[in-house]
Amino acid sequence: MPHHLLERAIFVLAVLFYLSAAVWQLALPGLHYDEAFDVLPAMQLVLGQPVTTFRDNGIQLGEWQLPLMTQDYIGALHTYLALPLFVLCGPSVVSVRLTTIALGVLTLCLAYRLAGALVMPLAGSIAAWLLALDPTFVFWSRQGVFVTSVTAALGLAAAWAWLRWWRSGSRVCAFTGGFLFGLGLYAKLLFLWIIVGLGIAALGLMLVQQRGRLPEVACCGAQKLRQRSAWVWAAFGLLAGCAPLIAYNGQTGGTIKSIAENLTVSYYGTNNLAYLANLMARSGQLLVMLTGSHLWYLGDQYANWLAPLTLTAGLACLIWALRRDPRSGYGALVPFFVILGVLLSSCATVSALWVTHFAVLMPWPALAVGGSVASMLRVARGCGQHASAPSERPIPGRRCLPVGVIGMLILLAAAWAMHAANDLRYHQALMRSGGLSAHSDAIYDMADWLVAAQREYAATGRGTLPVVAMDWGIAAPVNFLTLGVVRPVEAFGYQWQPDAALTARLERFVRQPEALYLWRAPDEVIFDRSREFKALYQPLALEEDIVAAFYERSGRPVLGATRLVPQGTAQNPPKPLGPR
Repeated sequence: MPHHLLERAIFVLAVLFYLSAAVWQLALPGLHYDEAFDVLPAMQLVLGQPVTTFRDNGIQLGEWQLPLMTQDYIGALHTYLALPLFVLCGPSVVSVRLTTIALGVLTLCLAYRLAGALVMPLAGSIAAWLLALDPTFVFWSRQGVFVTSVTAALGLAAAWAWLRWWRSGSRVCAFTGGFLFGLGLYAKLLFLWIIVGLGIAALGLMLVQQRGRLPEVACCGAQKLRQRSAWVWAAFGLLAGCAPLIAYNGQTGGTIKSIAENLTVSYYGTNNLAYLANLMARSGQLLVMLTGSHLWYLGDQYANWLAPLTLTAGLACLIWALRRDPRSGYGALVPFFVILGVLLSSCATVSALWVTHFAVLMPWPALAVGGSVASMLRVARGCGQHASAPSERPIPGRRCLPVGVIGMLILLAAAWAMHAANDLRYHQALMRSGGLSAHSDAIYDMADWLVAAQREYAATGRGTLPVVAMDWGIAAPVNFLTLGVVRPVEAFGYQWQPDAALTARLERFVRQPEALYLWRAPDEVIFDRSREFKALYQPLALEEDIVAAFYERSGRPVLGATRLVPQGTAQNPPKPLGPR
């Protein structure tokens, strides 16, 4: 079989491995708030319901309001990506996750092509195989809206476009690269990290190629800068890509306001000025992303410590290969520079230092290992050949090569096998747990119960049952899972301390005895409003009655629903909930 057909067959097999791990028990874990929140406008568009948008932003198109952003720093890209499957199959958890799994296939394709373009096709095959069963990639792709996984694909596509521009000077590639940068920024503002990483990669590669001689580096950079028309096209592309972000800020100023308010200390209390402390925290998160041990919410934690070891060994192999034969390709250094650039620029945030932010970096370690091993194998093949001319000498170190090559290949195979084993373990844990905390499949039970409650209420001819979400993580999943039949009002407010308008938001519901209040369990509370709520209803001689509780598969309560009843009549007043 020709080499190119064999390599493509290997890649297709990697995609099949990925799909087999990604689609298994697809409805688990439970639908997370962030997943539901981003695709809720898509559901409303498909079902012809009024579209609710963040800060009431959007473009009015006839009777439709098309959202521009879902948060101040997250665009509505996933919203529109979900539309095709929503139209074909209807809005559902399966439709949401099949969309993001398809993005995972696209990411694999781009990783394969980019690694091949940077080094050689073999590098792409190795990168695709290593990435395909990486638990971080598999499970983050399943819940891709939760981590805005589209940024990973956009980062690879942008790098590929800029690489083609660097080699050809094509204006089309310059425009495409700029457009993908803009689209990435629109998808999520932290895409800026990838832009910085690619900039560092370009500079670092020139420094390595010119052996640190700054005049030559400056000359090379000046040659590129003189291509003014290409940079103009790139600027147009950037503006086109982030046009929705620009329009959103023209309407609301939300992104600018969010950055200004969180510039030094973020909403979640992260000190952006504590750079070294944040860098240490981010380094630890990069390590757990590589090992896959951060997926606790699936029901357990499993670490593949061979993954970071493979990355480290890959860098050593690449340095060895480049020292013996620079012709083996400097392109394999690019992923390492990108990883370093993203790590260094990730220490400031408008939210918190969450490991999920590294979804933008997800495929790059696999590219780094693939390029390194391919470069090593290229040099290894050359070491066994005799000189073809008196002036040529065999590459030094041929005696120690077989041991190093075999050792690296064994380590690579062992890391891949451990990835596969951990995928299986996580799926088994997920089958037992159904997901933990905000990822629990208890949200499905709550949605089903609320639909039944709404039908019972509607049968009395009184219309829509009033439902109030008293904490984060409830309203959007319930709205989506019930297809808009139940639309909880988020009354708690997103300030850490209750705001002045809390009482006004709750008063209209307190005087409706049929109203339901949805809560997180006591050990799951994020925004605690119970004290203010009691202060509102107790003067009216009312008390709460727990009418339903919803549990993880272990029996631990995570969600509940209460109703206000006259004092002394509650059959199950609130108290710390125990196992069933």
